[in-house]
Amino acid sequence: MTFRASGYHAGFTFLKGLALAAGLAVAAQAAPKTDAQIFADYLKSGPYKKYLLDGFNATEPPPLTAKCSKMDLVSTDAPMVQTAPTFAQIGNSYPISTGAWVQRATLNQCGQKVSRRLFIMADPRDGTLHSQALLPGDFPGNAALEHDAPRIVLPGVMAIAKCADWKKLWVLDTKLTTPAKPQGWSEAWTISACGHMVTADVVYLADATGMGITAKNIKVH
Repeated sequence: MTFRASGYHAGFTFLKGLALAAGLAVAAQAAPKTDAQIFADYLKSGPYKKYLLDGFNATEPPPLTAKCSKMDLVSTDAPMVQTAPTFAQIGNSYPISTGAWVQRATLNQCGQKVSRRLFIMADPRDGTLHSQALLPGDFPGNAALEHDAPRIVLPGVMAIAKCADWKKLWVLDTKLTTPAKPQGWSEAWTISACGHMVTADVVYLADATGMGITAKNIKVH
């Protein structure tokens, strides 16, 4: 099972799941632990942090890797769990069986701190992790907005930048310009479109049908 990486790069790269079931197994304890306790240990493990670092570097957009070839992991936030992880006991270890979560991390990008996120899912067949890069930066929305926002913003960016090749389109950063609230918020996006640097203001406004998304002030620099 593989998940599209939305480096947004709209052509989408793929970060295939790595066979980490054994490498990320947590040693069994004398007193049995709950799945939640095992997951807490799992998140602190060296192999998991290496998996994150490899994943973030593998899905970083080429316009950014051209300037900084490798990022370093600074810290991780508590994951946003979508499906509670479960673990199977095999001998003296507890490899992961199922689970899905979003992991946000702060990374050092050649002297600059940046925020990145991965959606991570454990394959129930063998415990392999599969990862999808999500929008970079401060994006605070849920999965539905994560799906909708690029599909609303990027076609306008491509039109103004005169860029017809989705494989040359990358969202490089999103920054909050107003606080995220249930009523809505605004962001500043930075996009690379066919070699052009483009910025856009993205506004989210709650209405009777959900959250409206509008792209404004799209500019080529």
